[in-house]
Amino acid sequence: MTTHRATLIIEQLERRATPSVKAWMTNYMKGSTPFIGCKIPVVRESVRCVVGQASKKRGRGDDDDDGLKTTSIAPTTYVEDAISLLRHDCGDAKQAGIILLCEHEPLSTLSDEKMLSQLETQVLRTKERYVNDWAVADSLAIKVLKRMWKNNPRLAPKILSWASDESATLWHRRLGIVAFVKELGSLPKGIDAFQLVNACEDNLLAAPDERFAQTGTAWVTRYALACGDDAVREHALNMVVRHGKLWTTEAK
Repeated sequence: MTTHRATLIIEQLERRATPSVKAWMTNYMKGSTPFIGCKIPVVRESVRCVVGQASKKRGRGDDDDDGLKTTSIAPTTYVEDAISLLRHDCGDAKQAGIILLCEHEPLSTLSDEKMLSQLETQVLRTKERYVNDWAVADSLAIKVLKRMWKNNPRLAPKILSWASDESATLWHRRLGIVAFVKELGSLPKGIDAFQLVNACEDNLLAAPDERFAQTGTAWVTRYALACGDDAVREHALNMVVRHGKLWTTEAK
């Protein structure tokens, strides 16, 4: 069920969408995902417009549509709205959910363990594949999950464990390592570079024939191969060589 605020954001996207952008984005994603027809700056402005209007209305104490006075207390969370948008069919609506979380959700609720659990059970571990392309997966990992574990390091081991979960989807596993890309030198307590390399290996072996298991693993592993720690570099190199026959040309 779509929340009221999510519905307003989708309406904004539909007003601002253009056929040319829809065609370009559909072609760019090779038809894997439908689109309303908005690029990211337009998606961001659509979200800001709805969030801003709601905040102004609450601040003034204007009448709601049902004729009742609004309170002067602003809502503290957009989690339900973001999940509603992430469950939408269209890629730009999903990106709106990601923007709602990374740019408007208070860190106190974004980095809560309950939030991570909600995201996993209502978006990632469902019969429907709500995260089903690299653009949504990588945005969710880098803009939301990374922000979550950086503010609450206790979430990091749980996120990393997804990469080794063979019952998870390709995209769910990819989130588990991409959330740590470029962060080799600032990993939180409870995770070290060796564990991250091991998670990359698990991600590859869970689906070696899948293009995005290959590229996700290669993307994160390259930073281990280039780091200043000889032991970590050797560990990563041994992993790469050990699976030499598996790597695609693209991943190499």
